[in-house]
Amino acid sequence: MYMNKRWYDADVVVKNAVNLFQNSNNQKKNLMADFIIKEAQNLGVEIAKGVFDCFWHKRQDENEKYFMALEYLKAMEKEAGRELSFKIIAAFKDKNTTQL
Repeated sequence: MYMNKRWYDADVVVKNAVNLFQNSNNQKKNLMADFIIKEAQNLGVEIAKGVFDCFWHKRQDENEKYFMALEYLKAMEKEAGRELSFKIIAAFKDKNTTQL
């Protein structure tokens, strides 16, 4: 049986959204991080600031807002995270999106 190594591998929609987010340019990444954090906070999701799982510590080249956005996405209930992931994917498919 295949064991998921990363939390987002369990759902293909979330995995695709995280991969798009991870591989985006800095401007888009910052816009998306703000969007994810805002959406999660609107749903009442809370995380402890500065606490990231060990996987993200390996990615020292990324900014803290990016990590925080991923932690918010990780902390969301499955269905809410999946819905937000659909929005993330749609935003990346829209090449003209400069604001979320």
